[in-house]
Amino acid sequence: MALTAASSPAWAGSRHHLEQQRRQAAHRAAVLDARAHHQGLELATDRRRLARLDAQANAALAALQSARATADTAKAASDAAQVKLVAAKARTQAARERLYAMAANAYRTEAAGGALGTTLSLVQTGNAQTFLDGIELLGQVGKSESAAVDDLRVAEAGQQRSEEIAAAATARAVATERVAAVVQQRADALVHQQQSLLARERTLLAATRKAAGQAHAKANALARRIAAAEARAAALRRAQALAVSHSGVLAKCNGGSVAGYSNGQLPLAALCPLWDAPGMMLQKAAAASFNQMSEAYAHAFGTPLCVTSSYRTYERQVELYATMPAGYAAVPGTSNHGWALAVDLCGGIQVDGSPQHQWLLDHAAAFHWFHPAWAMPGGAGPHEPWHWEYAG
Repeated sequence: MALTAASSPAWAGSRHHLEQQRRQAAHRAAVLDARAHHQGLELATDRRRLARLDAQANAALAALQSARATADTAKAASDAAQVKLVAAKARTQAARERLYAMAANAYRTEAAGGALGTTLSLVQTGNAQTFLDGIELLGQVGKSESAAVDDLRVAEAGQQRSEEIAAAATARAVATERVAAVVQQRADALVHQQQSLLARERTLLAATRKAAGQAHAKANALARRIAAAEARAAALRRAQALAVSHSGVLAKCNGGSVAGYSNGQLPLAALCPLWDAPGMMLQKAAAASFNQMSEAYAHAFGTPLCVTSSYRTYERQVELYATMPAGYAAVPGTSNHGWALAVDLCGGIQVDGSPQHQWLLDHAAAFHWFHPAWAMPGGAGPHEPWHWEYAG
């Protein structure tokens, strides 16, 4: 009887070979599943660590903002004390020069006979009224010399006080600048840790996706769909980067100094615009850093950061304070919007837990932007996931 194909030695060998391959594939899938599970646990741990680092970096940058403000105030006080010291030295020098002139005049008068000679000449006139008038004049000269000495003493005492005040102000300025430098080092170190952990997470995530894709046919199909989606996103990012490389995110803005201006009264000529956010402006350094962050965000999501509010004039602060629910608008003249150092964002960032909000929590610190602790869930102020500030 002829052998069927299913019972032929050749088919049996082929079936054995296929079964062996199936078992090998099953074993490989089990190994990859275990690896993927282990990496998933690592990713969860890293994500918790990253969340803590996000909060620490935010807090460090908020402290840096405060330390910089304190250092600037101390520097201004030191400068003012130096100005007062210069004025005090000028008063002391003027008093000394007056005494020098009196001394020289007294010397010349003494050489010509001095006060005694003058008195004798008055006696020799024989006129009593002339004598009395002359004596009174000599007395006035003596009083002027005494007043000049008193003026010098007062001026010297004022100069000494000004020197002490200036020295103390300079010491405070140096000390606060050192504190700011230490705080900045702490913030920079946290940002470095944050970015290192992000790089590790990206590496682990890629390995997990690859392992899952090799382990199961369903995961293969998903990986192909993900790859296609990523290819489309990459094409969009390349097109975005190409447009940026041709036109630039924004024309260079030189900005200007806002020193001497009060909150909400900054000159618009000193501010710089934000990319693809008509009418939105910040201080020069804040705008430049924000635009760099917006460019990085566009590479991830295909569009620049969405902005609903940036610099607010004092009048606008008054309007919002009067119309918004209690706590959602700062007392006019105290908002960081009034210093052109804060923004309110949209496009998904205003939603806690959204991919856009999480991206900003992970990456904003690298550009010296942070989400204030008071604006987070359970913070001291109203919950405002859309509010972000520049540390400086």
